[in-house]
Amino acid sequence: MATKTTTVYHLVDKRFVGITPEGQRVMIDGETHAQTGMRPMELLLNALGACAAYDIVEMLKKRRLEVRSYHIELTGERPDATPAPYTRIHAKHVFDVPGLDEKTATRFVDLGMNKYCSVAASLNAAISFEVHLQAAEGVRATT
Repeated sequence: MATKTTTVYHLVDKRFVGITPEGQRVMIDGETHAQTGMRPMELLLNALGACAAYDIVEMLKKRRLEVRSYHIELTGERPDATPAPYTRIHAKHVFDVPGLDEKTATRFVDLGMNKYCSVAASLNAAISFEVHLQAAEGVRATT
């Protein structure tokens, strides 16, 4: 079993820095003005997107497809309560990858989001996704 560690240090008010044993740092900020980092729940959305994207990009590489651009737009729904966990998360994957068809893109995104992503597996939220393929002449949306 693998164990990961990190240490979160309080800086001032609602401002923190997380530091891994390797020295990687991330600013975590709950301030309402002059923010220097993301809020914790924003970090969680970004972690989910990046986690899925790692595997998706690897699958594209294995198919020898050139990734001209790829980004994921994530939206999380939370109740107005305390605590306020994500109950629904939607990820819109936008690809500019010549030769990538809708069926393959949807399969890769499904695998990345639902099978391989440890962040997604750690959450108790309904996670959905959609795929958008960008062509030279415009954007074609698929779900």
